[in-house]
Amino acid sequence: MKDLLHKIENSYKDFSAGQKRIADLFKENQILLAFSSASEIGKKVEVSESTVIRWAQKLGYKGYAEFQHVLQKKLAERRIEQVEDQDTTEYSSQSIVKNLLDADIKSISQLKETLKEEQLLQVVDLIGSAKKIYVTSNFFDFGLAHSFTHWMNRVLDKTELLMQGDMQYYHQLSKLTQDDILIAFAFPRYTKNVMETLQTAKEQGSTVIVITDHVDAPVAPFADELLLVPITTTLSIDSYTAVHALLTSIMRFIYVKEHEKVKQNLARIDAMYERKGIFTRNETTELTDEK
Repeated sequence: MKDLLHKIENSYKDFSAGQKRIADLFKENQILLAFSSASEIGKKVEVSESTVIRWAQKLGYKGYAEFQHVLQKKLAERRIEQVEDQDTTEYSSQSIVKNLLDADIKSISQLKETLKEEQLLQVVDLIGSAKKIYVTSNFFDFGLAHSFTHWMNRVLDKTELLMQGDMQYYHQLSKLTQDDILIAFAFPRYTKNVMETLQTAKEQGSTVIVITDHVDAPVAPFADELLLVPITTTLSIDSYTAVHALLTSIMRFIYVKEHEKVKQNLARIDAMYERKGIFTRNETTELTDEK
């Protein structure tokens, strides 16, 4: 990223007045330039689309699309470096377990301080009113997406997992409407796949809820609702303890808000479990039931 900033600073004196406004916007909000079209940037700084394209060409790129591709890549690399650039020596002592658990406790405490209940209620309202709920993720975060989809299907019965590589992926994409919501889990390392899915969802008019670790994550610009959750990375292993805490909170809010619907769905499922004898019954349970 430093080389790109250096290139813009060196070229600044040769820019026109309009191109200087583009450069100033870049210094203030690199994510906006990374995920907005040349036309949108032009409107933002009151210049033509062609002026934005010529600005990128002055920096040595074939056009704005090539500049944008380079910028997206550099933003992703910067986030990866921020996550991986941690001193692991503190975890080499005998109290490694304590250190690891303390890190998880700290991440939950940070979530407690930063999470706004009003926003959480807004997310729950969006989930409850959606015609269909789709859940997607990076492949690193597949476990989060899969388990959340499973729970949502149990209680609301209108949720699908949306993942590239699945045979149904493009069929599901084609069905996205403004009445649907897409919930995305995206933590380092961010993948191009999940950003393409979010882009399509926005184009289809769906509401997008993004759960990620940082406001400048490359997926953030796609979000109608952005839920930020700290994750800890220790010895190259990510801990999603705070993410699970957030999801548990969302689930409990849904249970309260959609209580009758949730109660009916769970009762129907439990009746099938009972009918098929899915669960074993230990002696204590049997004695309790007989009483």
